[in-house]
Amino acid sequence: MLKNPFNAVSPEQAAALSAKKPSLPFNPSPLISKHPKEGRLLPVEPLKVFDNVWWMGSKAVGAIVIDTGEGYLMIDSGSNDEEAAWIQESYKKMGLDPSMIQLIVISHEHFDHYGGLPYFKKEVCPKAYTAMSRTGWNLLQTVPTEFAFTQPRPESIDIMIDDGLCLKLGNTELLCVSTPGHSAGCVSFIFNSSLHGKELSVGVMGGSAVWPDFPEARMYESSIEYFRLYTDLLECNAFTAVHQPEEELDRVRAHWNASAVHPWVCPEEEFDQAYLQGFRDRVQSAVYGGKMLPYVMPDGRPEGSPLPERKYRFFM
Repeated sequence: MLKNPFNAVSPEQAAALSAKKPSLPFNPSPLISKHPKEGRLLPVEPLKVFDNVWWMGSKAVGAIVIDTGEGYLMIDSGSNDEEAAWIQESYKKMGLDPSMIQLIVISHEHFDHYGGLPYFKKEVCPKAYTAMSRTGWNLLQTVPTEFAFTQPRPESIDIMIDDGLCLKLGNTELLCVSTPGHSAGCVSFIFNSSLHGKELSVGVMGGSAVWPDFPEARMYESSIEYFRLYTDLLECNAFTAVHQPEEELDRVRAHWNASAVHPWVCPEEEFDQAYLQGFRDRVQSAVYGGKMLPYVMPDGRPEGSPLPERKYRFFM
């Protein structure tokens, strides 16, 4: 379990709590209707990450699969039916039964994370609980189906994640932290695992890219520092992510194949620099990369207050 001061609830309890708060009804075609994103699937062979955690997906995006002892908890679902089918096949390649998925948690409301969810619910694990942020769900009911918000969209969600929700399935606790910036409803996670029997507290930032405009960049930066408060509190000493370059996955394979040092495990006191600093660097790169969109006030004046170049960490 996490060294966790928060009350963890089961998926059943979380679904009951979610039903007590309103959310927008499903809108199948808000404003503009576009077909699913098309592209050639570039699959990546699945791999074991920690003792009970696997990464499955493509060169574009993956899913994190956790064996909780009472079925599988999966973070994200792939981009579309084809990618979801590859993830389904990846379970089998790793000796896992995909019909035992009990909970699918969507990190944020972009198609490459939610696009495979309808396939899983229809073809693989119809009884699994589904979860995404309430903000992300509501946005999908109003934002046009274009760019990052294409079809297929989930038609229903069982658990609307609010900031600080902690989900418990089997021997796994998953803390959900609201970290907007990459998207309005982006959620980051901390969960417990182990490596060769040593306990791990694993941090996962829910969104990677920084949009090239100042409001989103500021929001992203503040979300990093907010998430850091939780990673400090829960003593994170490992990390992962759904977007992974193949060379990074190969470094993890080397740990199992050649007893190399695991690249995603670090001492607790080094977690900030080993993992979170990379996201701060992306903010700086976006702000000072020469591609920022101008932020214009309603009266036409430029705002004129870019983020300072940070050489230090917030909350020293």
